[in-house]
Amino acid sequence: MNKNLLPLVFSIAFIAGSQLTNSLLGPALPVMAEFYAVAEHQVQQLVVNFMLGLGFSQLIYGPLADAYGRRRAFWLGQSIFLLGNLIGLLGIGSLQLLSLGVFVQGLGAGSNQILARCLLSDSYRGSRLSNSFALLGMAASVVPVIAPLAGGFITAHFGWQALFAVVGLSCFSLLVVAGLWLPETHSTADGQLKLRPVLVQYQKLLSEAPFIRYSSFAWISSVGLMYMITSVPFVLQHDFGLGVELSGALMMIPAVGLALGGAANRRLLGPLGELKTLLLAASVPVSAALILLFAGDLLAWVLIAMIAISLSVGMIYPISQTGLFSHYHRQAGTASALMGCLQMSITASVIGGVHRMIEPSVHGMTLVFGLMGLAVFAVISMAAKLQAGPVLSGGTD
Repeated sequence: MNKNLLPLVFSIAFIAGSQLTNSLLGPALPVMAEFYAVAEHQVQQLVVNFMLGLGFSQLIYGPLADAYGRRRAFWLGQSIFLLGNLIGLLGIGSLQLLSLGVFVQGLGAGSNQILARCLLSDSYRGSRLSNSFALLGMAASVVPVIAPLAGGFITAHFGWQALFAVVGLSCFSLLVVAGLWLPETHSTADGQLKLRPVLVQYQKLLSEAPFIRYSSFAWISSVGLMYMITSVPFVLQHDFGLGVELSGALMMIPAVGLALGGAANRRLLGPLGELKTLLLAASVPVSAALILLFAGDLLAWVLIAMIAISLSVGMIYPISQTGLFSHYHRQAGTASALMGCLQMSITASVIGGVHRMIEPSVHGMTLVFGLMGLAVFAVISMAAKLQAGPVLSGGTD
């Protein structure tokens, strides 16, 4: 394989590995609620716990990856992930112990999120960096395509408990492959972790407009996508009477939107620029909310709305990532860590709160999708008033 492609290939593999738990569990959540005889939001909390671990752990992995190199950070994270998977397997009879295992999985998967972005930031610049993030968004949609189908099939024929065996085997395989071929792209790592400068850097980033802007785009789109992933299985199985296997198959549909969104980003970003591309992306979830508001009792419109949300996320994701690392490529680990922490912790907090207040329904989807689009418009508007950075520019390099 071309060595220049290795960072992109491993970035895709790392993102896919961090998505696997949530993607496989999605179609199984209603069955798990029945198994444990608990309310829907209590099994949805599994996904929230995973995201909390995924978010907060990135604050640690970013500085570790900068100080000790990308490979060592990966070994640590993958070992923690496998430990969490083992806890989940041993604690299947207890929802509390399973929740702990999933949280520990998230603590480990944080390294994958950090390294996927850092490998690209280390290896590419300019238009190659932008294209690589667009390709990452498109290629990473393979897991959301395959995993829900596999999750539904495995749950229907072998039980949802088998999902954790699949996750463990997949992550162990990634550990072996990375041991053989993962390149060390951060050659300036000095093996010294200095906590105080890291904290100062985090504080500085939180005061800078470009960081706040691009991070906001990331977590806003993440809220919409994760709410859909955790709520749609209940809507399909309870409101429309679909079985777990069929609902798992239909959960592949948003992945088509993610791929189309990534492709649209590559086509539109050059001629339109960031501002117009973001405005277009923000209008899509608002349109989806209007569709659900007036025609949400039809399954076809629900599926179209799912495609629309994932299309919007596929367009926004490369902009948030490229914009961030174009500004902070010299501090890729630290910037990526703080952005990832904010993205996952805010997403987990928001959807966790929404799950407790609103049962999974078409009306809940309408509300969340509409607010997602309006929130992107609000960030764009504030950025325009501040006249801050390249988000207002006509193009990208």
